[in-house]
Amino acid sequence: MFTMPKPPYLGAAYYPEDWPESEIDRDIEKLHAFGITCVRIGEFAWHRMEPKPGEYDFSFFRRVVDKMKQANIAVVMGTPTATPPRWFTRDWPDALRLDPDGRRVDHGGRRHCCSNNPHYNEASMRIVEEMAKEFASDENIIGWQIDNEIYTGNAGCFCPECVNRFRAALKKRYGTIDNLNNAWNLNLFSQWYDSFEEIPAPRNAWHNPHLKMEWQTFQNDSHIGFVHRQAEILHRYVKVPVGTDTMPVNGMDYRRLTEKLDIAQFNHYNTPENLHFCAFWHDYMRTFLNHPFWNTETATCWNGSTTITQSVKPDGFCRANSWLPIALGGEANMYWLWRTHWAGHELMHGAVLDTSGRPMLAEEEVRETAAGFRKAADFVRETKVAADVAIHFTSLNWNMFEQQGIVKGLNYQQSVVGRFYKPLIDLGLRPDVIDAHAALDGYRVVFSPLMLTLEEAGLPQRMEQWVREGGTWIVGPLSDERNRDGARYTDCLYGMLERLMGVEWKYALPDTEGRTAAAWTDGTPMPADTWFEVSNPGRAESLATIVKGHRAILGKTVVARSRLGKGQIILLGALPAPETTRLLAQKLLPDAGVCLPEVVGEVIVSPRRGALNGEIVLEYAGKPASYTLPAPAVDLLTGEALAGTVELEPHQVLVLKR
Repeated sequence: MFTMPKPPYLGAAYYPEDWPESEIDRDIEKLHAFGITCVRIGEFAWHRMEPKPGEYDFSFFRRVVDKMKQANIAVVMGTPTATPPRWFTRDWPDALRLDPDGRRVDHGGRRHCCSNNPHYNEASMRIVEEMAKEFASDENIIGWQIDNEIYTGNAGCFCPECVNRFRAALKKRYGTIDNLNNAWNLNLFSQWYDSFEEIPAPRNAWHNPHLKMEWQTFQNDSHIGFVHRQAEILHRYVKVPVGTDTMPVNGMDYRRLTEKLDIAQFNHYNTPENLHFCAFWHDYMRTFLNHPFWNTETATCWNGSTTITQSVKPDGFCRANSWLPIALGGEANMYWLWRTHWAGHELMHGAVLDTSGRPMLAEEEVRETAAGFRKAADFVRETKVAADVAIHFTSLNWNMFEQQGIVKGLNYQQSVVGRFYKPLIDLGLRPDVIDAHAALDGYRVVFSPLMLTLEEAGLPQRMEQWVREGGTWIVGPLSDERNRDGARYTDCLYGMLERLMGVEWKYALPDTEGRTAAAWTDGTPMPADTWFEVSNPGRAESLATIVKGHRAILGKTVVARSRLGKGQIILLGALPAPETTRLLAQKLLPDAGVCLPEVVGEVIVSPRRGALNGEIVLEYAGKPASYTLPAPAVDLLTGEALAGTVELEPHQVLVLKR
């Protein structure tokens, strides 16, 4: 009798089509031995399912799914649309992506077809519907993965279909060509267009930044539409969650991507040096849907294709990395891959097993993770992450920075993560990372760094109301300085902040050479660099001023605070060093009702609330650390009762139930 595995799931990507069918039973035995409860299959197997146009053969994968059911192993079924077979690209060569230089890509990779091509769409939707009919009633299929890591690469596709659709999208957005010309200031450089049909695809590296941003948005929207069309078909047949596995790249609008899906899915290959970037994306994915997200890919050992691009990870990292998504609100961690490919692509990628079926060096950590998931399963299922601090991070601002870089070397994601997110989590805080559309209810403090534009989802009005009702808003630098098109305001420097706070913007300047310095009003240095915005405080309170630099800015305010209703706005006018963000948080957050945990070192603390209460604690940098429990608890992984300060070993995980 089939017994459905329950979350948290420990899974692996499995490619049975790569091996003799006789290997399946041997793999299943080892899946059980390792404690793997879920496999992902099918994502690249289009040719195996449709060897000739319109001739569908699901018999092989039918046997795989049935064998997994007999073994009580859950399945995530992937649609194979990332890798159309050779017969398709031979019959429809125009479906292959057209690069900016006018050359078609060749068959032999993945995601090499145009998401707007009608022939590709027709063939893709047909196989998705046939798969849905075949596997809709399988009770051990717990979810579907659409396509694979869909995002815009190499600036997108420049085929006639894309160019025509792009022009139509611009016409829908702007209405008239004069509206577009005026919004983009196309009097400049005599770029004025007389019709939408004249607007080019931005093949040149140096092109109008508004055009390039709209092109990037259009390309991402094309992929989103391709995913949503598949989801619409699947939803007609299947009752389990439908998602698409994503990668943190290219400014994809993940909120819009997931809004017609049931689950967020995420892939990453981070290392001990940058695992906090992965935590950032888990804190982001957690906020999109009510269903817990799935970490659908990560490496057991190392990442690599034909060449290994990472070094061996330290003992304990695989276990900590496997627990990270579960700690931060997910219900699955899946390895890529179960068994290393024996020929073709990615032969040097780490896996659970090597090509001979023997375990690779993370064997014991995988087994330990599986055992830990079983011990903590009830706690994980019955609790959710609790966060009262949020950080804004949006696709629109990502793409705006991509096309208008502001200062050489200034990267939106790296700055938000390194200058704001990491300093906060190293204080033991658990922030939600939120899109502009996210509700603000329940947050006491919201950070909005590098939000060049706030003109999304009525955010200016909603932030003002939220502050008046008692919120603390820490905004800037480089925030509220552009409109939705990426253009500067002509009647003010900030879109709303001068009006709300009563400050007067004076100057903004880059400094990548250390010529400018700031200090808090008590004289304590305030480390910052790269970008400074100074103002006259007006009715606002000055918290920090410029103490070194050009005479025009000496003594001017660089951090200001205004009370507004029951709340307050702190305008941060410089790109802070991490220690500045930590100090600012330590000064302001307790007054806003946010409790700061007691941690030493680089420790992720994830408060969990629900039918049970406690926290999951994880040392993520591979160094000794400590955590002081707010109340006595039991570590569900060891059964040990703990209280007071606990010394943490490198990569140690605690699941603390009160």
